[in-house]
Amino acid sequence: MSDAPLLDVRGLTVTYRAAGLGKARSVTAVNDVSFAIQRGETLALVGESGSGKSTTARAVLRLVGVDAGSISYDGIDLLALRGEALRRHRRRMQVVFQDPYTSLNPRHTIASIVGEGLIVHGIARGDEVAARVAMLLGEVGLSADTAARYPRELSGGQRQRVAIARALAVDPEFLVLDEAVSALDVTTQAHILALIQRLRDARHLTCLFIAHNLAVVQQVATTVAVMYAGRIVEVAPSATLFDAPRHPYTKALLDAVPASDPRDRRDRGVHGSGPPVAHPDALPPSL
Repeated sequence: MSDAPLLDVRGLTVTYRAAGLGKARSVTAVNDVSFAIQRGETLALVGESGSGKSTTARAVLRLVGVDAGSISYDGIDLLALRGEALRRHRRRMQVVFQDPYTSLNPRHTIASIVGEGLIVHGIARGDEVAARVAMLLGEVGLSADTAARYPRELSGGQRQRVAIARALAVDPEFLVLDEAVSALDVTTQAHILALIQRLRDARHLTCLFIAHNLAVVQQVATTVAVMYAGRIVEVAPSATLFDAPRHPYTKALLDAVPASDPRDRRDRGVHGSGPPVAHPDALPPSL
């Protein structure tokens, strides 16, 4: 088996340009970011809101334009794909977005939402679509009669299970989870995280897990990359990063994780957040 990573991102840069009350200005959301994900690995990309995590994920999925860098998936240059070739490739990479209500079409039934990918990619036709939808709903812990309902009739946790079923419908090998549990209450978060772990292992998925809360990723990630102001400042195996964080910003994120008992909170010598995002140069170099 090859040791080459499934996903290899090098020097990724994404800039947004916006016209304001004067001359147009640009904001570099992702600045020279590089990382790799091996098959079967779950890489957690962690940082505060505005750090560039979701933009990085959307660039990998070809949902936003890229200004510089390269994205290689299983040896394929993703940035070179166009038209039908890109459409076919999308089956291999799927995403679960943060808000399970806005990411589901409120005018469609759950059967239509989950079954759409099956039809678009020619995986199933006719009665076979309904059978596969029922199977997928069962796989994510929902009853078959959920297929006839609409998103508004479901709870937040149920809607996110539908979003996961939709992503898995086309049998992807790579799954992006973009803040997939942050809009849920703590109890529901735990259930969805357990579901993600079970599905990842059963389907042998490779995952990119986006989160702002280090406590959430501790139980699911094999590797953690910490992102600040568009840059990755530290990458380490999950156990290593939680036991011995090296970068001051990583320590600040860990220090901000709530503890049920204050006596369980370790004193890392860093309190509060890191330097303001407007001043990324205040941080030491990446580790």
